[in-house]
Amino acid sequence: MTWLRKSVLRWPWLYVALAAVLTLITASLIPRLQFDASITSMIPDDDPVLAELLEVTEEFGSQELFAVALRAEDVYTPAVLQKIHRLAQEIEALPGVSQVDSPLSAQMIESGFFGIDIRPVADGVPQSPEEIEAFRADFTHTPYAGRLITTDGRGAMLLVKFEPWGEDEKRAVVEEIERIAQRYEGPEEISVVGDLYIFHYTEYAMQRDLFRLVPFVAIVIIAVLYWTFRSFLGVFIPLLTVTISLVWTLGLMALFEVPISIISMVLPMILMTLGIASGIHILNKYQELLGQGLEKSAALERTFREITSPVVMAALTTSAGFASLVTAFVRPIREFGIFTAFGVAAAMGLSLTLVPAVLSLVNPPPVKGEKEGASKTLLGRGLQRVARLALSRGTLVLAVGAGLLVVMAVGGSRIQLESNIVNYFDERTPIRQATATVEEVFGGSMQLAVVFDTGEPDGIKDPEVLGRIAKTQEYLNSFSTINHPTSIVDVLKLLNQALWDGDPSFYTIPESREAVAQQLLLFTMQGGSGLDSMVSYDYQQALINAQMKTLDAGELAAVIRAVEDYVEAEFGGDPSLTVTVTGTPKVMMRLMDRYVQTQISSLVTSSVGVGLIVVLLMGSAALGLLCLVPLLFTVVVNFGAMGFVGVPLDAVTSIIASLAIGLGIDYAIHYVSRYRLEREAGKSFDQAVLAAGTTSGRAIFFNSAALIVGFLVLAFSRYFQAIAIFGYLMALTMVISSLATLAIIPVLLRFYENRKLERGRRMRRMAVLFVALVLGISSAAWAVDLSGDDILSQIELGNLLAGSGTAELEMITENPNGAQRSYTLRIYRMQDETGEKQLLEYLAPADVRGTKFLSIKEGDGPSQMWLYMPALGRERRIAANMTGDKFMGTDFTYEEIAGDFDYEEQYSAARLPDETVDGYGVYVLDLEPGADAPYERVKMWVRHEGMLPMRLELFGHGTAEPSKTLQLGDFREVEGEMIPHYLEMRDELAKTRTIIKLSEISSEGVAEDIFSLRYLRR
Repeated sequence: MTWLRKSVLRWPWLYVALAAVLTLITASLIPRLQFDASITSMIPDDDPVLAELLEVTEEFGSQELFAVALRAEDVYTPAVLQKIHRLAQEIEALPGVSQVDSPLSAQMIESGFFGIDIRPVADGVPQSPEEIEAFRADFTHTPYAGRLITTDGRGAMLLVKFEPWGEDEKRAVVEEIERIAQRYEGPEEISVVGDLYIFHYTEYAMQRDLFRLVPFVAIVIIAVLYWTFRSFLGVFIPLLTVTISLVWTLGLMALFEVPISIISMVLPMILMTLGIASGIHILNKYQELLGQGLEKSAALERTFREITSPVVMAALTTSAGFASLVTAFVRPIREFGIFTAFGVAAAMGLSLTLVPAVLSLVNPPPVKGEKEGASKTLLGRGLQRVARLALSRGTLVLAVGAGLLVVMAVGGSRIQLESNIVNYFDERTPIRQATATVEEVFGGSMQLAVVFDTGEPDGIKDPEVLGRIAKTQEYLNSFSTINHPTSIVDVLKLLNQALWDGDPSFYTIPESREAVAQQLLLFTMQGGSGLDSMVSYDYQQALINAQMKTLDAGELAAVIRAVEDYVEAEFGGDPSLTVTVTGTPKVMMRLMDRYVQTQISSLVTSSVGVGLIVVLLMGSAALGLLCLVPLLFTVVVNFGAMGFVGVPLDAVTSIIASLAIGLGIDYAIHYVSRYRLEREAGKSFDQAVLAAGTTSGRAIFFNSAALIVGFLVLAFSRYFQAIAIFGYLMALTMVISSLATLAIIPVLLRFYENRKLERGRRMRRMAVLFVALVLGISSAAWAVDLSGDDILSQIELGNLLAGSGTAELEMITENPNGAQRSYTLRIYRMQDETGEKQLLEYLAPADVRGTKFLSIKEGDGPSQMWLYMPALGRERRIAANMTGDKFMGTDFTYEEIAGDFDYEEQYSAARLPDETVDGYGVYVLDLEPGADAPYERVKMWVRHEGMLPMRLELFGHGTAEPSKTLQLGDFREVEGEMIPHYLEMRDELAKTRTIIKLSEISSEGVAEDIFSLRYLRR
């Protein structure tokens, strides 16, 4: 590398300018860096366990729990219930929160005047003792009994669900929820908990710790550098090198959109402590040569001629240690290994280019005489004593070392596994304390899921399948660590009991598939909600969801495997039913299974990689293998200490051994390289060992001191117990690797005394690849011939079907994932001066065939509605106050189906500029509501030709964007009137839609007796 050395010393400003430009470019990328602490980010995207969890999330919603938990002496008091009510209201009003399940809003199912009554368990906050007792009794009729309020009445929980927002928006909402909870705390204990909150809190803690620890490490490094060199240059040059290499590394992470994880949060501190190593060795040699009387240019040239080889070898082997983590199963570990390896290589490149360039441009540091460096003289004497001990008592040194290996190997056999991120936190942190509270009061802070897939639509409606789901729930309940398993079975049992007048003997699964289908249809018609988190939209799959306690690794694995064994025994031989266990606990177990594999693969890879590099670059297999011996001591002592102290193998500690190999080899390389130089200079073996021990030994001492102190700074982590332990263990590895180098390598070198040691200074051709940093609405003119109210008065939109007659239609509902349900219905309609009558009869699918919905409206009064279910042989009245709710789970309300809207009477219209839509000229109206209008605002597009409404945007109260959108099309003339045969209603908030396609429309008269309860029963 003579050409590089000469070019740097000839054109130093060129290298300074190049480093500055690259630093400015990468620094501009750093603000794009993100933090990611989610457990799913730790697993490869193609891993089957993660794929199962993502499939469940897509079908049933997030399986991450987010809850606000309240602990009180007695929840059933007006003050506590009022606080719960206000908490729920404030949280639900936040943007991005889609739903809050509160004890007061929990869905109650009971027998009532209209057959069944589905309503919130409380209408307002109970105040009197009688109201509170009634509330306590009614709560037992909800699917949340025992979950939202504990059975002893001392705990309550709010379950929060979010819109599918981006992580930044969700993070802001979570922070606001945390502030709201803190505002309401006292005298009750209020905690924000759950998987999602743990990940959010982890990201928060990572940022706080980084901003706290990085300056602390910088101060420590500055102190160590000043203690070492006692000059401005001795501090400035190594610090400049590590700062630039860190900026390059973080900028590269931002460019490739690699977030900072719980693993890589230690990357800045590691690079800062490691990056000074090359600078220390270079400056140490430079000052040594200046002290020998060499001129600045000669000292620089000789420094880089003699130090380049060990610096390159040390950097390559350290990088190889980190790069070995690319074989890890855990994705953040792989990313940490790749980018830390890059950072070390960058620091090496800067040490061999920027450092000599700067040194050539400034005056050399003052050279201290013997009397000025008393502390260094003391250090030199101490290093000589270590070297003499190795020379005179070599057998004793090896015996002590061998004994230490045996003892520590015993400790290593005691290591346990851990994957629960909560245990990474210090026991004093709020998240650790809140999780412990929820574990104690509510029975778990994680969600375990069991998915049943029948392989065919509507398969879940089979009572036999439902019975097997119920049996699995009973099995899950047998575990003390699993609580509140819930499924569609619980809803169906409550429904069935309510339909039979609350008789407890009917708290059972309905007996037929048709009865199940019709009860579910009734549930949706009565305003029931929450099915989407229990069954898939096509009723092919169902989900059991249970709360699970935070467990130690062994307990977690035992529980998960027991559940999986049960599933295999009960369902393994049934091809018609596939059952899968998934959820955050399963992901944690997957990580535990892979930690050992990660440890073994990275150890083997790093050992082989580092060994090959040292052998090739030294040109001697014997010396290369000799350099690896201190690493054996370092790795074994690390594992032994973990086993004896009780530190588990987790995502953080699983990287220490590979790091120890990459870091510890540096000392051996510098020591052996200096020894070879002394031997080639003609010194005897003893003289060469003493010289290497006092010169390279000095650099090793200060370098290891900087690393030890730098890693010990991590012990001051305010939040992460795991990071503090990582710091202690890394400091220990530096102590062992430096001591093993200074004490054991001299003993081993004696075995080579009779062998001529080749200098082996030839550098193998290396190629270092650096990744390139790359990276209309038109309006028509105003029309003046008609006012907005004139246009509105000419529109007939009150009914989905006009006049009297019959029609057949297909009704398709679609959930946010695009899954659809399809129903075929026949509609009978009669309209005259006395009012309107409408009958809907289901023709398909088979399990709801014969179900009928009757609506009768007389004069200006509200519609009266009934539902007939053939499986039960009885009709049920639909409550009048349900008319604004969704009809049969569609995006249309009962009013819209029954024809209760009268836009001309309920709204006044202002006219907006005309537009062109689908080639048609259209009027655009802005409708302002009257007193009884269902929507706060409506925007309507009306075709010029025929005054046909083509599109409506319906705005809910307090919304700036439309809540629903109605699209009408396929207008056909039927007996002189233009009727839309295609209607599409979109719920813009829920991301669902309903499509109605009309066919076989006829205005022939319909017999009046069709619109009667007697006809319903036919």
